[in-house]
Amino acid sequence: MPRFQAATLEAAGSRIFAGAGVPEHEAQIVARSLVQSNLLGHDSHGVIRIQQYVNNVRSGLTRADAVIRTVREAPAMAVLDGGWGFGQVVARHAAELAIAKARLHTVGVVTAYHCNHVGRLGEYVEIAAQAGMLALATVNNHGQGRLLAPFGAKAGRLSPNPIAFGAPRPGDVPFIMDLTPSVVPEGKVRVKRNRGEPLPPGWVQDAEGRPTTDANALYAGGSLLPLGGPVGHKGFALALMVEILSGALGGAGVSRPNPERGGNGLFYAAINPESFLPREQFLSEMRVLADHVKSSPPVDGVAEVFLPGEPEFRTRAGRLRDGIEVEAETVRQIIETGREVGVDVGGLLD
Repeated sequence: MPRFQAATLEAAGSRIFAGAGVPEHEAQIVARSLVQSNLLGHDSHGVIRIQQYVNNVRSGLTRADAVIRTVREAPAMAVLDGGWGFGQVVARHAAELAIAKARLHTVGVVTAYHCNHVGRLGEYVEIAAQAGMLALATVNNHGQGRLLAPFGAKAGRLSPNPIAFGAPRPGDVPFIMDLTPSVVPEGKVRVKRNRGEPLPPGWVQDAEGRPTTDANALYAGGSLLPLGGPVGHKGFALALMVEILSGALGGAGVSRPNPERGGNGLFYAAINPESFLPREQFLSEMRVLADHVKSSPPVDGVAEVFLPGEPEFRTRAGRLRDGIEVEAETVRQIIETGREVGVDVGGLLD
């Protein structure tokens, strides 16, 4: 596969989004967010999304001129209307607002609706962790995106909504948990489809509820399976929790038969640990926990026990050094999308 430096991909994305009419500073935020996902190994939320995002701008689903509006606010909370702008812009604003409130009031809880795809949810809890805060975030799909089957069911009824949690640790690598209540996020199926690769067993079932390794089956009426395999009722329950926090409480609306349109409803809670105990005491507890967990001997075939966040940060270091592999089909889509908005990025990506 072709390999590119992060700065090259970010420049290409920024130019294309700007060519589609996105304000320059927002184009940079979105492009940087996508490339950061690639750097961390989450290619499903990386530059593969450029074509989708530009198509959404051109169709009017994403508003390039969106203004974030505060609908309701109190000292420790806020509800935001994202105006159907870029999810990365709305989510970053929500995270920064929640963190600012938590500094003053111990806790800051912000919800947002009328928000497009936020990308990798872990990005926003990482902002809190780097600021010395804890954060819990969830998003739903505004009632749409019904690709996740309830446990024991044939047809999708829920979105594979992610849950992310972040906490600071001593050193440069925070604790970052970012998972979906499905076995795998839809974007990873999309990557496999673009690469022409079969899916691992247990990811997807076809429209008749039969196991399949064909990525195309998901987009022909199939569904993702809930996390947990034979105990998938646990992943199913987590998906319902996300719907309650992001959809019912957040104002975006829950999964339903005929939603008006899709998007991301965001729930974001920041917690200031220094309101509970001295910072160094908290970090000491995090160090004890990490050392204790990592002291467990790995099983045969496993080189090291990792904490959530550690594999991604190592991947980032390697891809910053060696470049990011992008499948040829995705490169073709990016170049074609650029041409459609009058931007030639072929010189960067050829």
